[in-house]
Amino acid sequence: MRLLKTIREKRWKVLVLGLIVIGGAIGAYFAFRQAPDAQASEPQMQTASVRQGDLEVRASGSGVLIAISPMSLGFGADGPLAESYVTAGNIVQAGDVLAVQGEQEELEAAVASTELTMLEAQDALDSLSEEADLVAAQAQLALAEARDALEDAEYDWTVAQRGNRASQTTLDAAAAELALAEDSLDNAKQQLSQDPDNDMRKLNVAEAEQRYNSALWAWNWYTGEPTNIQQDLLDAQLAVAQAKVTEAERAYEQVANGPDPEQIAKAELRLENALASWEDAKSNLENAVIVAPIDGTILEVSASVGDYVTDKGFITIANLSEPHLEIYLDETDLDKVDLDSEVEVIFDALPNSIFSGHVIQLDPSLYTTQNVSTIKGIARLDLDEANAEQVVTLPLGVNAAVDVI
Repeated sequence: MRLLKTIREKRWKVLVLGLIVIGGAIGAYFAFRQAPDAQASEPQMQTASVRQGDLEVRASGSGVLIAISPMSLGFGADGPLAESYVTAGNIVQAGDVLAVQGEQEELEAAVASTELTMLEAQDALDSLSEEADLVAAQAQLALAEARDALEDAEYDWTVAQRGNRASQTTLDAAAAELALAEDSLDNAKQQLSQDPDNDMRKLNVAEAEQRYNSALWAWNWYTGEPTNIQQDLLDAQLAVAQAKVTEAERAYEQVANGPDPEQIAKAELRLENALASWEDAKSNLENAVIVAPIDGTILEVSASVGDYVTDKGFITIANLSEPHLEIYLDETDLDKVDLDSEVEVIFDALPNSIFSGHVIQLDPSLYTTQNVSTIKGIARLDLDEANAEQVVTLPLGVNAAVDVI
């Protein structure tokens, strides 16, 4: 592994440098011991000029060329792939058509259907507000009619009870009428008994009997009481009339101050659902044609014409005009690397070219492989026109040696 090789080279460099320093110190010591008299007799002072400069510390590691922020593109809904215009490696510009979904007629029909449902839901909501006055007036009229019916039922029930059917004047008149009718009937029968074959007297008797029966019925009605069946019927009619008034009052209260809030809430919910369905259908139709969102390179196309694809995406695109590397450094170099640190890069495929860049990301955790812990990060190359063409043509995954300065 490149990283392990780099670490071993660093350790050998440190060892060799230490041996050189130790050897120099030993040599200076013996030189001092060989000339003690000269130093003792005539001390000499050595001088040197002070110079200003930069101290450069490097951390070596390895890197891999990667695509930064690749994008996965797909249709808005599942469906067949009808047309595909790109393959891996194609360079495209923003706005280029990459693929077209099949079943366009079904997608268009879904938009039309959901739009109609949305318009109907909007009309229903508008009608609740526009017809509020009419609904309130109708409810008020229904309440008035129910109250009238209740008054009639109460009157019928009260009048039917014993002692409530007539006033005293009416009772006196009915009693007088009954007495007169009875006298007339007796007189007619007496005259008929004197001349049984007289047709006129027979007719008088019949008329007198009819008058008497009517007067008797009226007297019995004014002074009588309802039967059990009649009373049950009166009670039922009164109860129904009272229930209708209660129902009409509740209905009027619900619409007296405008539309029923519950109905408004339901209508608004139906409209909201219809609008969401319409927007989904419209989005599916719009996304039935995949257009390149950026200038970039097609990294992968995982479906062929005729395949049934899902909305998870089957075309991968990335902008490779600004190359990035995933870099790995030994954990002992943690104090030598920071965000925006400069880097020098030599690709294995371009061993004679050195590229520069900056660290733009450092992972918060160490990356461990084969029991070796490393610092993992991302560096962006700073390219100019002279060297940009060399790098952008490199395949992703190419290895490189990296020095962080």
